[in-house]
Amino acid sequence: MRTKAIIKSIVLILILSASVDAQVTQYDVKSHSLKVEGTSNLHDWYADVESLKGSVKIKVDNGKITGLEGLSIIVDARSFKASRGNIMNSKINDALDTKSHPEIRYELGRVNSITEEGGVYTISTTGQLIVSGVARTVSVNASGRMKPDGTIELSGSTAVKMSDHEVSPPTAMFGALTTGDEVTLKYSVVLQPGIVTGSK
Repeated sequence: MRTKAIIKSIVLILILSASVDAQVTQYDVKSHSLKVEGTSNLHDWYADVESLKGSVKIKVDNGKITGLEGLSIIVDARSFKASRGNIMNSKINDALDTKSHPEIRYELGRVNSITEEGGVYTISTTGQLIVSGVARTVSVNASGRMKPDGTIELSGSTAVKMSDHEVSPPTAMFGALTTGDEVTLKYSVVLQPGIVTGSK
């Protein structure tokens, strides 16, 4: 009887230890910077995204990020503020058909790898980028770090071709200005912990 009690105690300790060591927490976007950079036959241009929201479940094991799931980022496609002013803003809205498709989304498909060196994480993911209602599989890599206040910062960049999403690059000046098909998305998001969803 005493041996069984000891075994049960050991099993319980192991279960509790695993629960503490490996915890899954939902994180929500606290702040962001998302800039779209492009080219044209006259000059380079960029546009900042003012409205973005999102969440992700992050697994932390012994103080280290070991997994991500359920990542969803939603951009208000009407919130672009271009470097060339309101005319460019209008051209972007028309090109993205924001009346019919007011959101741009990224939905995580899988995490390819997570590595850590010196407190800096390199995270490789593949997911679905949905622009103007057209979904395409894209690879998104991020650099991340856990901050002392409990938040997590992720940053990176990825190139996207507008034509992949059936978007015609904006033009201006009666066609005299034409923009390049490829744009670069540069982002930085700060995630704050919310609900602890469980342990794995």
